Amino acid sequence: MNKVFLDADVVLDLYVERQPHHNIALRLFTELKRSKTNCYTSALVVANVYYVLSKIESRQYAIDKMRRLRSLVAIASIDESILDDALASPYKDFEDSIQFYCAVQSGIKTIITRNTRDYPKGRLLVADPMQYLNANALEKKG
Repeated sequence: MNKVFLDADVVLDLYVERQPHHNIALRLFTELKRSKTNCYTSALVVANVYYVLSKIESRQYAIDKMRRLRSLVAIASIDESILDDALASPYKDFEDSIQFYCAVQSGIKTIITRNTRDYPKGRLLVADPMQYLNANALEKKG
């Protein structure tokens, strides 16, 4: 079963309607839902997205969007071993390290993010939304 991990930037692109990324995020979420892909994120992503949305819009807007997000994604657990791995990681972005090890521990093979450069290469597929959409389109043709 195909499982993907959605990073905060992709969720924010959708809900904040950040241009030029909103349309691609909308296409991504539509395709993930249509293909019944198992989508995951972490509680850390939910908390960070909520915080940003509540500052930009309102608390109620943020709550409504988080409820919508929860209907689309499952939450991959973060435990002390993930935090320890992230703390021991040589990568500069601690938050991305947490997301990476969260995905690894949950058996997720793909992380979708616009911030691909801060994730380690090789162990998981790290793709931006357009790369992911293009790869899936090629898969369907092949």
